[in-house]
Amino acid sequence: MKKFSFRFGRLEKIRERDEETALLRLSLAQTDLAREQKILAALLDEVQGSGSQLFELVKESSNRDLLCNADAFRRSASGAACRQRGSVSKAAQGVAEKQDEFQKAHQKAEGIRKLHERQRSEHRRVVLREEQKHLDEIGARKRAGRSL
Repeated sequence: MKKFSFRFGRLEKIRERDEETALLRLSLAQTDLAREQKILAALLDEVQGSGSQLFELVKESSNRDLLCNADAFRRSASGAACRQRGSVSKAAQGVAEKQDEFQKAHQKAEGIRKLHERQRSEHRRVVLREEQKHLDEIGARKRAGRSL
């Protein structure tokens, strides 16, 4: 019997490469999201710190210019945190898209893997059936030779 060969071997390799590429893109998107979240956390800490500092300045009855500058800085940091929330949201959306792409690529690759395995199993069954048939013929010839 001839050796098993999968007719869709090239397609299987393409699907596996697409799956790996999608996984890499997902990983990069998750890294981007983590970076954006880290930046947001730092900005929120800065906003909180500047708010506390402004509160202390008000308590101390500091001069007006110092209070205005501290308040302007707090508002600026707060605005940056707002913009960063948008960046985090976009990064999270990117991760969701990359997860969908990976899921689709994985399903395609898994489908071709299952087809490969199914065809390999069928080939194995056919080979075993032919071998058994051949062995049965040999056994029948031996028995026929003994009975004569």
